[in-house]
Amino acid sequence: MSTDTGNQYQEILQGLYGMLERFPTRNIDLQEQTDLVADMGLDSINVMELLQEIEDRFDIIVPLNVMSDVRTVQDLATQVQRLIRENS
Repeated sequence: MSTDTGNQYQEILQGLYGMLERFPTRNIDLQEQTDLVADMGLDSINVMELLQEIEDRFDIIVPLNVMSDVRTVQDLATQVQRLIRENS
């Protein structure tokens, strides 16, 4: 991963942490391997709210079929980074 790509990923990750902190986290520390459903207990409505916030913040459109590959915060950050690159 190049330095620019790594920096972008870290910025995305920090942004996602900020967004996720407003959801109940069951007393866990958010990390890259935090599972959005199993660890955080996000339901479909929470996920839709999160996606809307991600789209607004990063100026991207997140296709719903992308979410089938997303389990962890890291998966989500990777997908957001991919979508940003595709829209550049």
